[in-house]
This record gives sequence, structure tokens and C-alpha cells, in this order.
Amino acid sequence: MAHGEGNGSDGPVLQNKPLQQADKYATKAVDQSDKLQEKFQKDSAKSEKKEPAGGFDATPIPQLPPGYTIKITFHKAENLPFADLNTLSSDPYIIAALKTDLPRRHKQDPELRLRTPTIHRNTNPEWNVEWIVANVPASGFFLKCRLYDEDPSDHDDRLGNAHITVDHIDDHYKGFSQQRFGIKKRMASKRAYTFRGCAWLLSKRVKMGGDLIVSVENLGRTKDESGGRAYTVGPLPWSQHYSPLIGRLAGTKDTEHDKHGKEVQKYKYVPLYPKMLLLLTR
Repeated sequence: MAHGEGNGSDGPVLQNKPLQQADKYATKAVDQSDKLQEKFQKDSAKSEKKEPAGGFDATPIPQLPPGYTIKITFHKAENLPFADLNTLSSDPYIIAALKTDLPRRHKQDPELRLRTPTIHRNTNPEWNVEWIVANVPASGFFLKCRLYDEDPSDHDDRLGNAHITVDHIDDHYKGFSQQRFGIKKRMASKRAYTFRGCAWLLSKRVKMGGDLIVSVENLGRTKDESGGRAYTVGPLPWSQHYSPLIGRLAGTKDTEHDKHGKEVQKYKYVPLYPKMLLLLTR
């Protein structure tokens, strides 16, 4: 019997039942796969809209005259309150934020910040940490220093703030040396100053106020093409390690022998030095 006879159809009729079932299931599988792919594309589009755009930021840096390179030295603090009753002491450190009137490329751009090391069990800590910042404009800067007591088991108590304002910098400005700035207690931990108040009631030798001793030195004009962005020159925290990625970027290869004694070429592990880190982080 010829295909299509007696069935009133124009095309041939597939007589094999198992093949018909397989074709039916395959069609359903394809349809379901298309639906899953469409759903995945919609979910990806939604997630891309929520996440910030990545890649290179082409927003230009403002073209301004080069500023000045400033060295700020955090020498020490005196008469800090003790935040720990067990040791009658503190573990103080500073978070310093430097603000200038340079225009930001984006509102969410962070401030320049520096964190000093923690000095353990000391209410008269000495840091002697230097912070060198380039392209500080002639209009000066405002430096806000927040002092904290480090407490890994709980939360870090704030010991107070110190504000430093330099409203003008020029070629004749030299800075100042080891100047005292009073530590403001308004935003400090009430617990720390409650302890200080109790000690002050018991002994007249205890003083309620503390000081932060800071120096500022003008190192001269920043040798840069544009002064549209202030940036940290040093200190630069780093750790030396050997990176195959740097070897790949530099195209440096080394010849090694595999377990069968055959010579193979691999990218050489190149040490990552501070200057490389500076170029990668700027």
C-alpha cells in the first residue's frame, strides 16, 4: 500500500509508532528548552540592570593645574580614655580622611583615607606614621582624624575626633611641626568617657581631655601633568609574592622539565614589587 492512500491527507503518513512517540517527546523537550533559555535570558537581563556597570571608566579627570605634595605625620596621642576595664587601657588607632575641593568624577568616589597600625594597651600611643598625598590644591584641605579602640571580640569604640584645617597652600607655605589638636568627645563612646569620668572623680591627676600631635610639611609642587585628582604616594602597604600573571603580561618565559624529562616552556613567576602595585592601584 502506498503512503497516503485512503487517509485524505496530502502528505505521507508515518506508520512507525515508536518513532512517532520519540518525535513527540523530542518536540516537547525542545519547547521546554526554549522556555528555560528565554527565562534565563530575562533573569540575566534583570541582574545586569541591578549590578553596577563594570569595565574601564572613561570619565575624564578634570584638567587643573598641578597641586602640592603634602606629608602628614601622625606622631602620637596623649591622655586617651581607657575603653577596657580589665587592663585599664585602650588599643588605639586612627582613621584619617582627607577632603579637598577638587571636583569628583562621581558622587560615590571615596575619600582619601589612611589607617594607622594599632598600638595595644596604651593610652599615650606613638605611631609616627607618615602619609604623603600628591596634588593637594592651593585651596588647602580638611583632615578628619577618628580615633578608635580596637576590640575584635565586640565593636571598636570611638575615642574621639580631631580636626585639622589648612585653608591655603602656596610655594611659601612650609607647614607646621608637632602641633597639638584637641580630641573632641562629642562623637566618642560614652562608655569610654564614663570610665574616664569615674577616674577623674577619684583622682585629680586624671585629665578629661586628650590631644593628637600631628605635623604637616609641604614638599613642593607635584610633578604631574594635571592636578585634577589627589592621590596617595605613600606609605603603600604591600607584600612580595611571585605571580605567573605578571610573567604572562611581561611575556617572560622559563624552560622547565616535566616528569618525562621533556623540556616545556612556562611563564616565569615574577616577583610583584611595590612599584608594580602602585601602577596597578592608581
